[in-house]
Amino acid sequence: MRDRCYYDGRCGLCRRSVTWLRRLDWLDRLEFRDLHEAADDLPVTLDLADTGMPMRTATGRVLLGFRAIRRALVQTPLGVLPALLLYIPGVSYLASVGYQWIARHRPRDRCRLPGADT
Repeated sequence: MRDRCYYDGRCGLCRRSVTWLRRLDWLDRLEFRDLHEAADDLPVTLDLADTGMPMRTATGRVLLGFRAIRRALVQTPLGVLPALLLYIPGVSYLASVGYQWIARHRPRDRCRLPGADT
């Protein structure tokens, strides 16, 4: 079983992020599912999914947002070194804050998930 990443297929930023992760995933360790096609399998509520990318790891653990992106990068050959840097406490904090800022300030009219309240 692979780590499964859920993304908003209606969001350009989300689709571009998935495109890059797919390019880096030479070992086929990641699976990507559009939230709109996998709502019954989503590991978090739509409200939480609206705050960042959800992921269900191969072991069943659920990660959200920055932690999910960092985990996805660790699974890729070229992303592993930058991702390991993201585990350093100060770097991790700053990257997490940056991720949250981007997630909050993305164009909501194009990225808004149906049924999410925020």
